[in-house]
Amino acid sequence: MAEALQLAQRGRGEVEPNPRVGCVLLQDGEVVGRGWHEYFGGRHAEAMALAEAAQAGRRPDTAVVTLEPCSTPKGQDGKKTEPCAQALAAAGVRRVVIGALDCDPRHRRQGIAVLEGAGVEVLDGVLASACDQSLQSFRRALALDRPWTLCKWAMTLDGKTAAPTGEARWISGPEARRRTHELRARCCAVMVGFRTAQIDDPELTVRHVAGKQPIRIVVDPLGEIDDDSNLVRTARAQPTWLLASEDVDRRRSGRLQDLGVQVVHVATAEGPRRLHLGQAFRELHRRGLRRVLVEGGGGLVAQMLAWQCVDQVLAFVAPKIIGGRLAPTPVGGEGRPFMAEAWQLHDVGFEACGADVAISGFVGG
Repeated sequence: MAEALQLAQRGRGEVEPNPRVGCVLLQDGEVVGRGWHEYFGGRHAEAMALAEAAQAGRRPDTAVVTLEPCSTPKGQDGKKTEPCAQALAAAGVRRVVIGALDCDPRHRRQGIAVLEGAGVEVLDGVLASACDQSLQSFRRALALDRPWTLCKWAMTLDGKTAAPTGEARWISGPEARRRTHELRARCCAVMVGFRTAQIDDPELTVRHVAGKQPIRIVVDPLGEIDDDSNLVRTARAQPTWLLASEDVDRRRSGRLQDLGVQVVHVATAEGPRRLHLGQAFRELHRRGLRRVLVEGGGGLVAQMLAWQCVDQVLAFVAPKIIGGRLAPTPVGGEGRPFMAEAWQLHDVGFEACGADVAISGFVGG
């Protein structure tokens, strides 16, 4: 189980809002397969381990899993993979050792019931405290009424996201850019603010890796995005949504709809250029979005932090210094007045990404 827990941590930052899970398969006491939940929407730990064992021509008799195997059929409740409890039983596994029970009350002990119904011996509660601790983000996600939200940015060593002129290509290196495209492919949607859409004119598509295209979302209260922008011009080919004020000019809203942009009207807060982001993200959740990647700019990220709509942060720090009082930073707005009130990250990770350093962490408890 300790090894399975180590495997589960390989999914850190990749699988949320789903749980981190690790699995070790044994045959006659010998390890014949290892697996972990790789990324959101990807195969589960049990499926990876079973595939490894099958490739080696082995037939495991025991599975050690950090979390109760899932039993929900593919397609139900938005589930993207085949159920693991049934897969373990079908593979001939006769004994399953479980760390923690499913945190979701809708599915708790259902996987165990499937296994026992198939004649599989089940032992649960092994290293239960450690396994339960690894599910902290999953429990947080279960309580949300909005999508799990990851804010990502690239910045120089002195914390700038562009030059004083606004030019920002390229701060990070090719490895970090490839990683960004992987993230896009593994999220339901990718979001930017109006000014980022206006200045950078991004495509927000997956290009450097294979993967599905996310929904593209622009937070644009007044519907000011240009008709000839990359996002609007390609809206018929790639789903593009605009979060706009309920008071936006109806002629403008209709024009965008005619161009293929889906306009989602949201209440305003503190003036016409600020949306009620709490309501906006609840609406995105209602429309089936579970994981959203936000790529700036600083004003939008600041508002999201103020609305407590940020769960995870990923920053690529490039070994460059640009300086300048007018150069933008990743988080704008008024900020927090005292260091003691700063938004604190936990479960922080660091890794090299080419010449850049990737710093990741989670916001809130």
